[in-house]
Amino acid sequence: MSEARPAGANYSSDQEVGWCPGCGDLAILAQLKKALANMAIPMEQQVFLSGTGCAARMPQYIGAYGLQGLHATAPAAATGLKWLRPDLTVWVVLGDGEGMGPGAHHLLQACRRNTDVKVLLINNETRGLSRGQESATTRKGTQTTTSPLGVSDPIWKPAALALAAGATFVARTLDVEVDHLSQMLSRAAAHKGLAFVEILQNCKVFNDLVFDSLTGQASRPDNLLYLEQGKPLVFGRHGRKALGWKGNQLMLTKAQNSEEGIAPAIHDEACENALTAQALALLENPEFPECLGVFRAWSRPTHGENHPDTPATLPALQELLAGPDSWTID
Repeated sequence: MSEARPAGANYSSDQEVGWCPGCGDLAILAQLKKALANMAIPMEQQVFLSGTGCAARMPQYIGAYGLQGLHATAPAAATGLKWLRPDLTVWVVLGDGEGMGPGAHHLLQACRRNTDVKVLLINNETRGLSRGQESATTRKGTQTTTSPLGVSDPIWKPAALALAAGATFVARTLDVEVDHLSQMLSRAAAHKGLAFVEILQNCKVFNDLVFDSLTGQASRPDNLLYLEQGKPLVFGRHGRKALGWKGNQLMLTKAQNSEEGIAPAIHDEACENALTAQALALLENPEFPECLGVFRAWSRPTHGENHPDTPATLPALQELLAGPDSWTID
């Protein structure tokens, strides 16, 4: 742990960054440190937890309290830490291999409980540290070391899964969209409750250019839709395309002179019902645009508020925790 520093300081640690040259995690780290420096929260009140994988190295490179623990346990450890120390801002950093694999159960339980932690799910659709093995987000047909004939199973969409589990803040952004990434990180930090940010990240070694359709200058206007509160779901070059509802299905339509009476839908991130947000989070290229921005920002009691008898109000439990390494309960 580095010494306490005021807001606005440089939050780099003394560790040498070990990611591959050109890794999208480098951009994420830079914007995360920038967002942290702009927050009014002192660094000694922030904690970063992770498990294993390339993304899990993040706590090493930030000058704050941190723990890189056992595989898949970071969401559970974060839940316990926040329960014991509600004054801390707790961050969890997961790759898609871990977060949508062995760590999924702990992550979904944290979403269900609305634990007041910030989860960064860095999704490059591969298990980079495991030398390019298939993950639960690897798209169909992709050849990997564990699926040489191509992935055949349907994928999980992390943002949609978090919404289904009850997360009260869910957003998606891109590693190369630095201003948008910084904005999503800042909004997640300010949210009270489970804040889940899926960051699409390029792995130069094992899954390079997987998001090329979203980052290329020629293709991105027709493949990306930026969600803005109270604004119509419009995208495409010159904003000519849109999404609208026909019955209970999202359909492509025109921003002007809508076809078959389908008007562009208006985005409402504050809607209590998460079904519309889930529908947007499930959209995929090439049939539909990929959505970036805040899918949902809703308020409900957090895990600590649901359980007012926290350890801080239980002197007997505090005495036990402060005592010997083991004890017997009759």
